[in-house]
Amino acid sequence: MRHVLPATLIPLLVAACSGGGGGGGGDGGSGSAAGTAAPALVQSYHFAAPKAGTHLEYAASLVDNLNNTLNRTVTDDVTTVNADGSFATHEEDPSHNRIVSGSTDQSVYPTDFQYNAAGQATAWTVAQPSASVQCTVSGGAAGAPATLSSGGTWNASYTQTCGGDGTAYTQSGSYAGIESVTVAAGTFSAYKFTATTTRTVDGITRIETSTRWRDASGGDTRIVKETSVFTYSGGTPPAGAVLQQTRELKSYR
Repeated sequence: MRHVLPATLIPLLVAACSGGGGGGGGDGGSGSAAGTAAPALVQSYHFAAPKAGTHLEYAASLVDNLNNTLNRTVTDDVTTVNADGSFATHEEDPSHNRIVSGSTDQSVYPTDFQYNAAGQATAWTVAQPSASVQCTVSGGAAGAPATLSSGGTWNASYTQTCGGDGTAYTQSGSYAGIESVTVAAGTFSAYKFTATTTRTVDGITRIETSTRWRDASGGDTRIVKETSVFTYSGGTPPAGAVLQQTRELKSYR
């Protein structure tokens, strides 16, 4: 989760209130002749920044290695959008509950994220109870680049540093094209990405296999849904380590 070493890919939580939730890209309008099919969605992916003031609400679920299942709500608010396309968001669990499973803190503490113009997280500050922790990403970034053709791939190596020594990550990913995905917020035509992210801490290697869907129906490319599965090798992970994680859009404005 979003504490010193987030359990997910740094999201990437991007927002918007334009474009609407339902289905495919617009249905023609004043320029369409009667009986003419709506224009096909462009298969190539291009990241579109969110709008300041956008509010998104997600249903989040987590399963850990103690057989615990955690369900909660996570909100994201876009606080700033800059002229160069970079932006900032604020994320939190509205319940503000502290949740510890085994030796793992699974709480979502209020966090302020900084993103570049490709929607990749570059820094964040976590308001933990004892003190705020500042994290930075250097040498690269997690997540898809700003543009990709269908079938396109990427590879990244980067270091995530949170108040101490840095942790090296590698990631490989691909963009599969557009497909329909249904969540509580509606049915969306969505850009589909898959990625594998690897890190090693204290001799234990964690591999995250993730899938993410971003809205392709117009406006910005808010995240609609993401799922992750985690596997470990080289030793036994901490009690309460995450095994599966999902996040789905419930509502936005």
